[in-house]
Amino acid sequence: MSNVLDFGKVSGVSLESISRELISYSRHKLPTERQLPENHEILQSLPVEILTQLGIPVVAFQEREVYNIERARCTGALDIRNQESRNEWVWVQGGSEQSYGALRGRLPAKLVPVALCNIMDYTSENAVRQVAAVRMLSAVNSGCPSDIHGLVTVPMREDVLGTEPPEG
Repeated sequence: MSNVLDFGKVSGVSLESISRELISYSRHKLPTERQLPENHEILQSLPVEILTQLGIPVVAFQEREVYNIERARCTGALDIRNQESRNEWVWVQGGSEQSYGALRGRLPAKLVPVALCNIMDYTSENAVRQVAAVRMLSAVNSGCPSDIHGLVTVPMREDVLGTEPPEG
């Protein structure tokens, strides 16, 4: 994979969606001096390195100061080490602890095939940004458990990623 443009073609996610989400994330979550370029042509030309797993620090159970590293794996259609392809489910912090009822601000999401990558931002001191593309689920009934079965219902959202069929 050479750049963000190629990443869009291989992942099946529209380039417009990738650019929009990267710029939005950059504006709202990164300090001004570390933000990604907002020029779509520059953004699409940034070098990309595809990853098959990403280490995610997760607070250890009942220990606020200790983090465990959980591995999210995403191999797309690739078979790695004689194992089937894997595109795992992850939890995404989507709001405050009061959001989404019983889910406490978290929503489940499935990694999009070929979704983990490093983006090398040569416009900002050669910074490397780790990115994961996901298909988000939404919380029905504001995340409150059902009176019938006692579970939270979380269907796939249709509107999150603009996808295109991969070429070739």
